[in-house]
Amino acid sequence: MITRTWHGRTKISDADNYLDFLRTKGTNEYSETPGNISVKVQKKEDGDFCHFWTVTEWRDWDSIRLFTGADAEKAKYYPEDKQYLLEFEEHVDHVEAFELTNVKVKRYIQQLDLLYSGGNWLGESLMEKLSGINDDAAFYEPFEGWNSIAALVWHCQYWRMTLIKRLEGDHGYRDATVAEKNFLRTDKLQERGWYNLVQDLQFTQDKIIEYLSDKHDPFLSEEFAQGYTFEYFIEGIIEHDAYHLGQIGLLIKMYNNRS
Repeated sequence: MITRTWHGRTKISDADNYLDFLRTKGTNEYSETPGNISVKVQKKEDGDFCHFWTVTEWRDWDSIRLFTGADAEKAKYYPEDKQYLLEFEEHVDHVEAFELTNVKVKRYIQQLDLLYSGGNWLGESLMEKLSGINDDAAFYEPFEGWNSIAALVWHCQYWRMTLIKRLEGDHGYRDATVAEKNFLRTDKLQERGWYNLVQDLQFTQDKIIEYLSDKHDPFLSEEFAQGYTFEYFIEGIIEHDAYHLGQIGLLIKMYNNRS
């Protein structure tokens, strides 16, 4: 990752207006450029003057040049800058940066844990729902063509396993297995056994958290396929599990109320 820093100076009387400009048009092009990771504006009053810095983070030099043109070291200005800046520094500073923050990763780990083990705002979790289910309830199909609880548990663990494979660098697992393994027939599920299906789900929970625990936040923006980041996939797994958790709850009620 590369951090790009530009510095400018205004009169103190122009500081608020220039800050307003930087918050809008003065920084829009940064964030709209592919490969930009973040944009920050820093401000420091100094007597009759005010210093400003725009600090932007970029994936690589190619991303920066999409913003600057061929000469990445040259500062870029807008017509409005002439109203406020006291001088026009010709060059900016670039440094190689290493992001060690893992706040977002920890938040995703927490969401995975709360959805799996309990304590989330839904008031329900996978383990709370599955803990009291026996074999008869697990394979119960209320209507022809409906999935059983066992089928949904398998389906959830399959997509979790797909994420694990992505984290391991195996990006062909989904395409090679989705037709066969996305959903299994009831006889295949019964052959696997309800206890083992729950253990399979537990394995994916432990493995995903293990892989994420040593990651930093920039990892989330890495693409495993064109246009698809790991953050997109992790968010998808959480939403996917929450969706099917509701279906599992419905199936439990239908089983308990069957005639």
